Amino acid sequence: MPNPWWRGNLPAETSTFVGREAEIRELAKLLAETSLVTIVGAEGVGKSRIAAKVAEERRDSYLDGAWLVELSGERNGDLLPHTVAAVLGLREESARPQHELLVEFLAGKKLLLLLDTCEHLLPACRELVAAILARAPGVRIVATSRQPLGLPGEAVLPVEPFAVPSSASSASSASSTSPVSSAGGARGPEGNDALRLFLDRAAATAPGLAEDEAGLRAAVRICRRLGGIPLAVELAAGRLRTLPPDLLAERLDGRFAALSANRALVSHHQTLRTAVSWTHDLCSREERLLWSRLSVFAGPFDAEAAVWVCGDEHLPNVPDTLADLVKSSLLIPVPGGYRQLDTVREYGRELLARLGDERRLALRHRHYYLNLARRADENWYGPDQEEWARSLNFSITNLRLALDSDPPSNPLSIELAGTLWILWFCLGRMQEGRYYMKRAIDAAPITDPSLPKLLWADGCVAMAQGDLESGRHRAEAALAAALDWGDYAAAGHAQLRLATRSLCIGALDEVEPSIEQVREHFRKAKIMTVGEPLAMVTVAMAATWQGNFGKAITVLEETQRLCDGHGERWARAYGDYVLSIAQLGLGRVEEAECAARQCLDAKWRLRDTTGVALALDQLAIIAAVRGDGHRTARLQGSGMRLWTTFGLRGFGSESMSEPRTVAERTARQLLGDDGYDTAFAEGRDDDPDAAVAYALGYFPEPDASRSPSLGNRPPGA
Repeated sequence: MPNPWWRGNLPAETSTFVGREAEIRELAKLLAETSLVTIVGAEGVGKSRIAAKVAEERRDSYLDGAWLVELSGERNGDLLPHTVAAVLGLREESARPQHELLVEFLAGKKLLLLLDTCEHLLPACRELVAAILARAPGVRIVATSRQPLGLPGEAVLPVEPFAVPSSASSASSASSTSPVSSAGGARGPEGNDALRLFLDRAAATAPGLAEDEAGLRAAVRICRRLGGIPLAVELAAGRLRTLPPDLLAERLDGRFAALSANRALVSHHQTLRTAVSWTHDLCSREERLLWSRLSVFAGPFDAEAAVWVCGDEHLPNVPDTLADLVKSSLLIPVPGGYRQLDTVREYGRELLARLGDERRLALRHRHYYLNLARRADENWYGPDQEEWARSLNFSITNLRLALDSDPPSNPLSIELAGTLWILWFCLGRMQEGRYYMKRAIDAAPITDPSLPKLLWADGCVAMAQGDLESGRHRAEAALAAALDWGDYAAAGHAQLRLATRSLCIGALDEVEPSIEQVREHFRKAKIMTVGEPLAMVTVAMAATWQGNFGKAITVLEETQRLCDGHGERWARAYGDYVLSIAQLGLGRVEEAECAARQCLDAKWRLRDTTGVALALDQLAIIAAVRGDGHRTARLQGSGMRLWTTFGLRGFGSESMSEPRTVAERTARQLLGDDGYDTAFAEGRDDDPDAAVAYALGYFPEPDASRSPSLGNRPPGA
């Protein structure tokens, strides 16, 4: 059964796990004794699978889950804390350095963190791991690397290739009774992991191989020739779809004979390289070409990206060729797409260099991901937000590569950094976004037409982090530059940020006039943008804080119609949250609860954990108004778990949060301190799925005479 998303992200096994019993036992033992274990070994020996296997077996020992951070596609060590934070679901809402926030977030957690493929980011990994272990005693870290991290207290688990079968002749010596019983002189394939692995992977394409005397002898020869290196053995088994075992063994013998007359002088690295090269030679022309071109990707990619970046008249049927590479174990299927193994990618990159096609493919890669960002931006105000959110999060490693491939002054880099505002702001990667946006702003010429959008996007994120003055400066610069360019869409968004600042500093009389300017800019731009409903929500929030609940409700009902007409959910959900506050201000408890539940449902679907926590807090306040102390306390406990689980920053001033405080006081009066604390603990101990299900469930309204008023002050988050 897969982990719930909030308890970890360990990948599902896509093939049988073979062998490594001793290594698994040793890793489990080391994890019980020390905070850091580094699994060290040559490429292709299976370090990552050992780490994931143990993490899967022991995940229930870690209250806060087991989390895998794949680093093979990452190239920028400065972003390592952001990469880890994003995997853990930590929202980047503060302007403080991300490594500080990550360490602070982990300080009270009990979790297992897997850092996979560290060798190319060794200094950054060493620094981050040391900081985590110094502050987070409940965290255990397993790293995989070709060399140790070199930290005090680090336990090192070396992993070698499988032992090879002792001889090929031993397979035939006992074949008269059972070919399976003596392969490799180890009482059958079950006694030799290299042979077991080969036969397991060969089962789909060569069924019955283990019962065939000649085939079993060939399998033994193959495993011996490949030195028991698991990846090499898997690649060889994948070729059985085109070659019979005896011919496969002969060709492999020939390739290694050319490598060295003295087998003892051939290193593991040379063995694996030779196996990969030999596998490449056995591929079709289309498979070889696609293999090399796919090396431009970092991390996972989907079929659409592969077709767009790699396809042309020489590769007219990329989807079928992808399927062939999967069958040959040269591509690994993952949810939503594929990924290449590091060794396979490295070899493909060398092939691409030999073809002289690196720059062209890299440019196609950058343009594809710029177009992906453009399409997400254009279509975010529509019915497919969940799919666009999934696509952007899935593509993050390749988006980083596109941003890092050329200098930040490159026009493509400038446009991409700003166009990804949805990823930075709506999907919570704020610190990482500010890293890329500041870098681009500092390098961009004032004549670049993408600069106004980049400026307002950075201002938007700055304000969301509470950095109102930086946000104001960016928004003012964006507005001036946009008007100079006649870019009224950017002018509207920049003005919207200035209106947001007025709201945040309590200059409520300035909000509506500012929003009128926003609307005028959008009218001149003749575009439909999510900025329109956000502008209306801003007006409604100002009206709510002024106690003008009727006006707020009128504006928000129009916002709902506008969003529903476009199938939009993200901005509408924030409108539902404000609508709940306004309805409660007018004493319309049932309508307030309905709006808060609508907000919660939408934000949960979008995995907007900040929105989920806000909605849970609001539903707790409503329960207090109803006089349901138990529900109030339990929802407040659930809300607190969300705030702490995802490292969220509380929103709003002290006066805005007063209704939450009053709700707690009310529940304590109804239940007594012990009763409140017990119900609060129930909610705090609920997993997020159960908490949301409870909050969305139907509950009869208690006797209203028991419901003390929370006043007309708008509930804050």
